[in-house]
Amino acid sequence: MTLTQRLLRAKTKSTSLTGMIVFVILVLLLVAAGVLLYFNLKNSRLTLMELNTEQMTGFVSTFSGFLNGDSIEVDLQRKEKNRYHRRWNRMADSMLVKSGLKDLYVANINYIDSIEYYLTARSSDSTSYFLAKESLENFNIDAIKKFKSGRKKSISFVSFIPNHGLLLSIYAPIKNSNDEIVAFIGAGREMNEIDRDIKKIGLQLLGVGFFVVIIAFLAVMFIMRKVFIYPIKRIIQAADSFNLQNKSFEELGFTYIKEYDALIESFIRMERKINEAVRKSFTDDLTKLKNRHFFTIAMENILRPVNQEKKIAFFIIDVDFFKQVNDTYGHDKGDSVLKSTGAILQQLFENLPGVVARLGGDEFALCMDDVESVAIVEEKCKAIKEQFAKIKCSEDSDGISASVGVAIATFSSNPPEYSAIFSAADATLYRVKAKGRNGYEISNLS
Repeated sequence: MTLTQRLLRAKTKSTSLTGMIVFVILVLLLVAAGVLLYFNLKNSRLTLMELNTEQMTGFVSTFSGFLNGDSIEVDLQRKEKNRYHRRWNRMADSMLVKSGLKDLYVANINYIDSIEYYLTARSSDSTSYFLAKESLENFNIDAIKKFKSGRKKSISFVSFIPNHGLLLSIYAPIKNSNDEIVAFIGAGREMNEIDRDIKKIGLQLLGVGFFVVIIAFLAVMFIMRKVFIYPIKRIIQAADSFNLQNKSFEELGFTYIKEYDALIESFIRMERKINEAVRKSFTDDLTKLKNRHFFTIAMENILRPVNQEKKIAFFIIDVDFFKQVNDTYGHDKGDSVLKSTGAILQQLFENLPGVVARLGGDEFALCMDDVESVAIVEEKCKAIKEQFAKIKCSEDSDGISASVGVAIATFSSNPPEYSAIFSAADATLYRVKAKGRNGYEISNLS
């Protein structure tokens, strides 16, 4: 496998650097947004828990302010209701409905195998059952023990209830006039309500996060395009077309990143070397005209389809009896004749659109692009004959002569092939030679 084949294979397998950078930036932004969303949701959950705990503590504290610990203690001992019991019960039912709590109750602090409800209120059933017994498994015994020890004024915790799932609960003690705990208030709120609130917050954060990611991505892309992609594209465009469209790296002039300046300086040095190499590869050393290779490339550009009809004139010029010049006066004089021939052609056509070249030996070719009329072509043929006559090999010799064959082509969207117009001009040249040389003939390419 050649080096060129390896490079082409590597190019087809390679991934765009810009695409990779864009993908990495997008992934990083999404990961950052995901991490922020996770921590925000986590903090939101904790915040909601704290807010609900404070709210529930406020409800419990408000409710406990209406209760009388001495009366409750007597009722529990005598297994009877005092005259305030009904009012307390209605108040508990009303507070339960307004607060959105799952349950609210007052229970006996002194238990053996079960805990007795003194007051109960539930959202599904507001009926109060006096001293109804409930299993110890439904209560946080450790929290109640902390009340008894006097270490806590209120306790909040999360527990799992089979029929309701996770439940956020709070316990607060009820004391008599002797500062003894005789009962406690319990309140609970289902965690699914908190989870619903968290989901709402999560959706809002997700929308905001998505918007922020889009804005950040567009901002990063703008910076990348301004600072990296656009300068690199300009360098690539200049590298692709500087010699064909007279563009130069010196025109880029990056100043905001010093690495670009260093890169451009390197490209400018390379450009000068390439321009010199291109000039040499496209120039005939002897006459300083363009060579056959450049002439072929230039004709490809001239013979392109156009919107409006145009006319071109293709010349082939041969110096007559040039071999005799070399044989009689030597090759140095022959080279001098060719130099003078090139200078005359350059002078006659330098202000006209087209190209002048030496094809090789004593054969020259030129093409006049966008010719206005055949009369101009004929004038140029006469000028060639007149100017060539001034080139003398010695003081007593006559000037040289040349045979000129011209093919004129008119086209717009369907240009002729280069080989066709070359053959037409070449055939016209040979007709001039057959007539005795030192003349010209103009033909039209059908």
